[in-house]
Amino acid sequence: MYLHIIKTVVKLENGLENVSKKLDRVIALLKIIAKKDVDMLKKSVLSTSKKEYIFELCDGTNETTEIAKKVSVSGEYVRLTIKELEDAGFIIVNQKGGKRYPIRMI
Repeated sequence: MYLHIIKTVVKLENGLENVSKKLDRVIALLKIIAKKDVDMLKKSVLSTSKKEYIFELCDGTNETTEIAKKVSVSGEYVRLTIKELEDAGFIIVNQKGGKRYPIRMI
């Protein structure tokens, strides 16, 4: 009984690993296809050094108020920049306990 369950779990793990590898290939191809458009959009959205620094700090470990302190700008400036980055698809924002943690997607 347990041996059957273990074999089934191993098959599922192998299947998931194959799916993961295929998704990595799809992501790589999409990056190649979209590179020119992404680069143009990046120039537009990351129009100042402060916005570039905010984007760099969007690693999922920095909460928006921490980003504001590190960049020496207001929380409102960070919130607006993060909204702009989110709208452009450059980041997603995880909410944890009422705090917002932006994460770069590109």
